Amino acid sequence: MNCPKADKLSQYADNLLTQQEHSQILTHLNTCDTCSSIVQIFKEEQEFLKVNLQSPTLPDHFASLVLEQLEPYEQKDVRRKKLIWKRIVLLAASIMLAVVLTATLSPAFAQFIGGMFSTKQVDEGLNMASDEGLGERVDLEVSDQQLTFKVEDLIVDSSRVALSLQVINEKGIVVKPNIDQSIKGNRISVTGFNGEYNYKMGYRLDGGLDYNSFQVFISDEPGLEKVTINFHLVELNGKQGNWDLEIPVEISGNKDNTKNVNLNKENQTINGVAINLKEIQFAPTSNTLLYETSYEASEQLEIEKNFIALKEQFGLDVSELTSFGTSIKYHIENEDNNVIMKFSPYIQAEPMDDKIIISSASGKEKIGHAAWKEVFVPDKNDSNLTFVLEGVYKVIPTDFSIKFNPKEIKENPVSFKYMGNEVTIKKAELQSSANTSDPTIFEIEMAVNQESNEMEFGKWILKDSTGKYFRIDSETTTDGKEDNKHTLYFKTNGLDDISEEMSLHLLTATSYYEIENKWRVPLFE
Repeated sequence: MNCPKADKLSQYADNLLTQQEHSQILTHLNTCDTCSSIVQIFKEEQEFLKVNLQSPTLPDHFASLVLEQLEPYEQKDVRRKKLIWKRIVLLAASIMLAVVLTATLSPAFAQFIGGMFSTKQVDEGLNMASDEGLGERVDLEVSDQQLTFKVEDLIVDSSRVALSLQVINEKGIVVKPNIDQSIKGNRISVTGFNGEYNYKMGYRLDGGLDYNSFQVFISDEPGLEKVTINFHLVELNGKQGNWDLEIPVEISGNKDNTKNVNLNKENQTINGVAINLKEIQFAPTSNTLLYETSYEASEQLEIEKNFIALKEQFGLDVSELTSFGTSIKYHIENEDNNVIMKFSPYIQAEPMDDKIIISSASGKEKIGHAAWKEVFVPDKNDSNLTFVLEGVYKVIPTDFSIKFNPKEIKENPVSFKYMGNEVTIKKAELQSSANTSDPTIFEIEMAVNQESNEMEFGKWILKDSTGKYFRIDSETTTDGKEDNKHTLYFKTNGLDDISEEMSLHLLTATSYYEIENKWRVPLFE
């Protein structure tokens, strides 16, 4: 059947149809995501009325706000204009248009009141900041080829800058943005200014229904005063044109709404890994935990000696071997002892919780010493959070190796066990390129069944029958059905022929040590 009209879907949501009509629309909804979404919107409106009809919170400036948003776009269809105004009058008369309505109704309606940051298209941190009135309507736009590229809203605090992006067609209708950064000529840049010089900053662009969100995470550069975001687009939503927009954002005045809790007195050493909790920052849109990990002093000299020996033997940088060397697994609880965030740097050990916005680490002066920064979505009850350490990770040198005959792997796969991992070498063969100028690639495929989370493979080296070593680039893919199963892919070039006996040498491994009595640290004063 064709899609039912909106009034039919509304009657369906209100249970006002005959049994036959109800059954027909139900059948249609099972195959149509668009109509299902519309019905869900109507049902959410019903629920909202039940909860909020007794306590209207219509803002004083609502009428002018709606007029401001409608004024730029002339409606050519007079009949539709009347329907829109009729809808607005009816909604206002029934006291539906509260500020919080935009968090539950359709994103398309959000443009009239709260914008993207009051919808479910963004994380809870941006929702809460919007509810607190930290959002700013900027309405910066540029038009070309009958398309308008618009920055509608801005939220900024000490942790991040967030923009909502829209694309509007020649009829004044908001359409799904399509900003393809792979198109040659499309450029987006973010520059930070700290009072002395400008430097490049990273960003994240996320898609949405009728918005894109653009986020810049504030770096640790001292004295950051301003962030400037530049869009230079030569293709937008499949059209060729020119859309240039610059958005300057002042940062220096947004630290007053951030609370910093110093944690410098909280230190712990577990299985040779020293943990130093530094600080937690509570900003309106996100929380940031800062800490450092390193090898215990008694292990540091021995670790450095072993890694330097590997470096001299194989010509590898120490950074290739250690991958920061030390790290931790932890979670954070609220005052009701509910876990609100989990973190582990190893996907196989513990997938990152969806509360994590960004995690980064920077190496310090000593091998294995790293400064960590986790930014995560705040909890509505975040005044009494507790850090709970579950275990530590430590990169260690190994001397494990396994021999195999590449010419027999297909018929006779080689299997072995190492530190809780059952491994099978399934493939080892040369891959020639159609382009004769490209080097020949030797590929190895290993299936890994990980029985426990106590160990992760690190750096491997390939050795042929002449005693020559080859560097290996590795890649891991995880079985979507079973988290404990994954595949390692190795690639190397420089091999013109393969010998009957070759060997793989594991230079490093990451061991995990779980704590029986969890270390708990209050993240509040």
